[in-house]
This record gives sequence, C-alpha cells and structure tokens, in this order.
Amino acid sequence: MNAIQYRGRLLLGSVVAVLALSGCTSQGGPQIVPAGSQAPLHEVPCDATDTAARPPALQVTASGPYTVEKVVDGDTIRINCNGTNTRVRLVGINAPESVKEDAPVECGGPEASTYLHSLLDGQQVFLSADPAQGVRDKYDRLLAYVWTIEGTLANRTILEQGHAEATGYGKSFAYSEDFTAAADQARKSKAGRWNC
Repeated sequence: MNAIQYRGRLLLGSVVAVLALSGCTSQGGPQIVPAGSQAPLHEVPCDATDTAARPPALQVTASGPYTVEKVVDGDTIRINCNGTNTRVRLVGINAPESVKEDAPVECGGPEASTYLHSLLDGQQVFLSADPAQGVRDKYDRLLAYVWTIEGTLANRTILEQGHAEATGYGKSFAYSEDFTAAADQARKSKAGRWNC
C-alpha cells in the first residue's frame, strides 16, 4: 500500500468514525465520502425490488438491491424502479457506441457491451447517486454508480478492462481521480477499446 492509499484509507476511516459517533445516517446508512472526493454519495430515488443482503464490502450509501433486467450497452442498464422499467446510466464513464440510433457502431463498442453483459446480466445490484452529477441526465436516465452483490463497482471495472473512458461530462464526480487513473492504466496497456 502506498502513502496515498494509506492516507485515503485513514481519511475514510476517520469519516466513518465521525459519522458513527454522531449517529448521522441517511435512509438507513451513513454517507461515506469516497477518498479524494468532496461530496458524499446518496441513494437513488427507487424502492428496492429484491431482497438480497447488502454486501459487507459495500461501504457507501446505496439503495437496492435491484435485478438488472437488461444491459443496453457498455454504459447503460435497465432496472425496475418503482414498477417502471428504468434506464440507468453508469456515472463517470463513457463506452463506445454499439446500439445508438442514427450513430455508427464505434470501435470497441460491441466488446464494451459484451463485457457489461458478462458482469451484470440478471445480477442484483445496488445503486449510489452522485449529487454533483444530478439524479437524471438529459435522456431521463438515472445516473448512478452500480455496485454488484459482491461489492464490485461496475463503473470502475469496465474502465480497468479498457472498455470505456472516464468522464463527468464537464461536471465533477466523486471517483474522478480513481476512474481517471484506472482508464489511464488501461490506455497505457492498450486494453479493450484502446487497442483500436
């Protein structure tokens, strides 16, 4: 563990301790500030539709679980949100296009979609919203970090595999430093889309 990781964990531990001592909770759990970020994460405005236990590895405020009803492409999924089939856009990433109407299939797009299918098809997930990004985008998709039942952050994993680039579309986001570092490493190793 390097010094930056150590300081990040120390900071995160301090935040958790302060919140625990103060009894500060939001809809059932503490708001944890990711290392290096300025804003806590929040639950998305959907009632949980499934009953899976919250993964012990998940240390952030998140709502769920929800079953992934469909993986649309490399950065969008569908869940049941309050009885409605709802699109969820993974925050902080942009995968190459593979299914967008009136747009060509981009190099790496089908591979990004295939990877997200392998990671999330039929899986139960937990969602966290990033206040700096807003609740929905201009296409009315929920904006969220997507956590697997094992506590894996899907947004980051797809970056690590080289299937997307890190972006907040001009807005800050909680994991910007971490996501940028993961994307840079994938680019350097020419993984996924960076091999195009």
